[in-house]
Amino acid sequence: MYNSKSKAARKTSAWYQRHANDPHVKRAQKEGKRSRAAFKLTEILEQHQLQVKKNAVIVDLGCAPGSWSIELAKRVGPEGKVIGIDLLPLKPIEGVSLIQADFDSPEGQKALEEALEGRAVDMVVSDMAPEMSGDKLVDQMRMIGLNEMTLHFARQYLRPGGDVLMKTFMGEGYDAFRRDLGLSFKKIKNIKPAASRKTSPEFFLLGREFKAID
Repeated sequence: MYNSKSKAARKTSAWYQRHANDPHVKRAQKEGKRSRAAFKLTEILEQHQLQVKKNAVIVDLGCAPGSWSIELAKRVGPEGKVIGIDLLPLKPIEGVSLIQADFDSPEGQKALEEALEGRAVDMVVSDMAPEMSGDKLVDQMRMIGLNEMTLHFARQYLRPGGDVLMKTFMGEGYDAFRRDLGLSFKKIKNIKPAASRKTSPEFFLLGREFKAID
């Protein structure tokens, strides 16, 4: 994953101008959200009957800057558990166990196991995306790679009947990945929340009711 432009260059770009004028960005700033991504999650939860129980255990993969973890912590309450993991350091979040590590590494797996304290996972979520290179095929394959890592993690940790929600892109490798996802979940849904920019290739895959693997 590579950064194709310096931060200063991005701030003078057309993208930055669109970002600064985006109504969801302005709303996030007004409401004190860490990012506009919070609205993507809340819309998905509220409009697609994805109920988060008060005592649920949820793992947020690639959680920086923490917007999703914050919204989920509000829903699970003190009896639930939200674990956020990312390579980047994060500011503390009340009610969230934060881990700075690669979730696919032995160190990350060990830290997650300790944070779970033996509890089964009800939901795995991921708003991860690759650093965009500008090469559409390269970016697509990186996205599918992240999706495959997320699915592998979900298969390891989800309880039977649990759910997974992840960002993805339409393109090379998507159809094969969706078929693979369908092997482990009874229901699959594609979701494009209103808070996602219309020009963005992103949408979300929701897998419901994890089928336990013998």
